[in-house]
Amino acid sequence: MMSNPTQDHTSRHILQFAFHGAQALDITGPLEVFSLTNQFLANGSASLNHPYKIDLIAEKSGPVTLSSGLRLVPNYCLESPVETPCFTAVDTFLIPGGNGVQAVRENDTVLSFIRHQSTIARRLASVCSETFLLAQAGLLEGKTVTTHWQVSSRLAHEFPALQVEPDLIYTRDGNIYTSAGITAGIDLALCLVEEDYGRKVSLAVAKELVVYMKRQGGQSQFSSALNLQHASPTVLGDIISWIRANPTADLSIHNLASLTRLSDRHFSRKFKIETGFSPGVFVEKVRVEHAAKMLENSCDGLKSIAADCGFSNEEMMRRSFKRQLNVLPNLYRQRFGK
Repeated sequence: MMSNPTQDHTSRHILQFAFHGAQALDITGPLEVFSLTNQFLANGSASLNHPYKIDLIAEKSGPVTLSSGLRLVPNYCLESPVETPCFTAVDTFLIPGGNGVQAVRENDTVLSFIRHQSTIARRLASVCSETFLLAQAGLLEGKTVTTHWQVSSRLAHEFPALQVEPDLIYTRDGNIYTSAGITAGIDLALCLVEEDYGRKVSLAVAKELVVYMKRQGGQSQFSSALNLQHASPTVLGDIISWIRANPTADLSIHNLASLTRLSDRHFSRKFKIETGFSPGVFVEKVRVEHAAKMLENSCDGLKSIAADCGFSNEEMMRRSFKRQLNVLPNLYRQRFGK
């Protein structure tokens, strides 16, 4: 069993790998979590100074240009002598994702370093598409993992020995952690902080960052909104906007098809192709989204909220919340309401 984390005065070395084309937020998001944890603990009763020692490492010396154009200067590089602390005393080795991951996958020097870190670091963690790099290094055989929803199918195809869970925000299998796209790196870092220093510290950092400590549901609730951006602006784009603005309207397939002047069957098929969801599933997601906002920001009763969001009754809303967010409405309000 883990000892009381607030009594642990050992500095935990966080080593973040950087490469050309990496996603900036994959690096800076988790590092801000660890940095704010340092500030919180330094000001608290435990008075821990720098519980996290944070370093950045790259393959070569000199600035690393990220996908946004931002340039970072690593503390260390793989050309450094082997006695450098970053090679021998790492608590958590963290790898970002980004467009440059494909080139890194073909880099034997980097792959060898990752394998070496897997033998000495207490935890290995990846953000976004960097799950591919851990898989390429041969560290994920038989493990449950996740990655960005857009590439989860490709990960499962390229590495069939992996158990890919496309709808999770992050996963832990043994000492290896994987996470979904970009901002999920913050969720993952908060999870690591909670493991190290407890829920109170992690919650304080989450509040400072104005994010949920633990997001309810999976990637689907976010990927659905992104998928809708690809819908036709003249046909489905208009009806999608109308659905979102009118959750209490008659949103049956027949009525929606009539509004678009398509047959029920043609509408359903076209909607699924362009959005990734059947009309019924999408309507349910929209109504749950509206209800969640009301639960967060109002004191209205569940029966009233259900009616205002297009549910036939409170029980139907309860079932929809369970399907879409894996949490019941009253518990959702307890966690995220005023």
